[in-house]
Amino acid sequence: MKYHPKLKYKYQLVLYFVLVLSFMALVFTIYIVQRNKDYSFKTLRDSLIKDNEKIYETVKNTYDFFYLNTDAISLGDTVRVTLIDTSHNMIYDNSNLVNITDDCEWELPELVKAEADGEGTALRFSVPLRDEYLYYAKKYDRFYIRTGVKFHTENIPQINDDNQYLYVIIFLVGLLFASLAFIIRKLTRPLAAFNKFADVLRSPNKDFSNIKFPNNEFGEVGKKIAELFDQLEKTKTYKQQMSDNIAHELKTPITGIMTYLETILNTEEMTPQQVKYFVEKAYNQSKRLTSLVKEVSMLNKLDAGTEQFPIEEIYFSKIFAEVKEELGYKLQEANIEFNPCVSKDLKMYGCRQLIYSLFKNLVDNSIEHGGNNITITIWGSILQLSGDSSYRVKFTYKDTGKGIPEKDLPRIFERFYRIDKGRTRRMGGSGLGLAIVKNAVLYHRGTISAENAPEGGIIFKFDLLSLDKLDPNVPYQY
Repeated sequence: MKYHPKLKYKYQLVLYFVLVLSFMALVFTIYIVQRNKDYSFKTLRDSLIKDNEKIYETVKNTYDFFYLNTDAISLGDTVRVTLIDTSHNMIYDNSNLVNITDDCEWELPELVKAEADGEGTALRFSVPLRDEYLYYAKKYDRFYIRTGVKFHTENIPQINDDNQYLYVIIFLVGLLFASLAFIIRKLTRPLAAFNKFADVLRSPNKDFSNIKFPNNEFGEVGKKIAELFDQLEKTKTYKQQMSDNIAHELKTPITGIMTYLETILNTEEMTPQQVKYFVEKAYNQSKRLTSLVKEVSMLNKLDAGTEQFPIEEIYFSKIFAEVKEELGYKLQEANIEFNPCVSKDLKMYGCRQLIYSLFKNLVDNSIEHGGNNITITIWGSILQLSGDSSYRVKFTYKDTGKGIPEKDLPRIFERFYRIDKGRTRRMGGSGLGLAIVKNAVLYHRGTISAENAPEGGIIFKFDLLSLDKLDPNVPYQY
């Protein structure tokens, strides 16, 4: 297949512009020519009508036409004059090209119209005069008078003034062509930016900050595309980091389990107490692994969208009771008082699994970072939205523990971020707990913030929208 190279964008613009201009110029030229022709026709016809009246006034009282002097009545030698009687006989002609004794060609259109309507006009080629003539014929009482003149627009000075329109058009066309370079430059600026954008995409370091798009519609499209690719690159980097972090976190408990089991298998003389010790260690690591897998799975479901979680009626008193039951041993071991101060009737519609994980991870965070002998308090209340039947539930979560260093507060909701990396890893924390908390809040169209209490401890403030009337096809924003 033969390859035909395409014109560059700017040359295509030039071509289209020239074609449009050429078509416009052609249409205008045809219009001007026709206008001049119409003007000439009307002007000459009016002149011939006046000539006919002059001739009639001269000959109406005489029958002697042979000595009719057209110069005497100021017609000049450019006007052809023909007189024809009512019997269609030519009785006078000043052209000297026809014999008045010849038969008259009565079928000529101007004469036919004159006989039918009293007057007639025709623009035609005259065979005897060998030129294009405009004829005007009028029927009088005793004869017909026909006058004719060459149909040349230059014979009419008034028409030449119309040529000013042509000069104006030529000037405008020149101006348009002069503007074409400026227009093309403006239109092709985005192409240069897009070319640079494509070069950045091919480069290892995809830095879009140096790409300057013009301030127009093309530039807006370019900016949005660049922002989209930038976001995709960040997402790609983020997912790669997530994969690396997950692999790293999975490696630790798996390595621990393998180590404890290898110790049991490779030690011939081991007491039942020793075997039990290593089995419990392996079991704890397997629990940690299971917990990590569940947390990663939940975050993946959150990233996938709303359709992954069913919406149901949730009573918060039951949620708190389940959290206390699951974490009761840890709470008792650390001498932590769990005190939810909410009504038994406080409820909403939402994802029960996410709401449970939200409060469980908050309590887990207090256990891991708050220290011993602290109090956890939760307050909750309904906030009715104005002009709407839906509502939000506002919560304040507070513990009286050690709090969080101010430098770490902005990052505590990041995935795999740890405040005390060494201590947390030894205690089995994954760094995903507060990330799940934030995403569970966002899933329920809420907001969350964290701050240190003046008297010590950490305070989480967040709200949750009841989702009974939520369109599940509208995704939440992270």
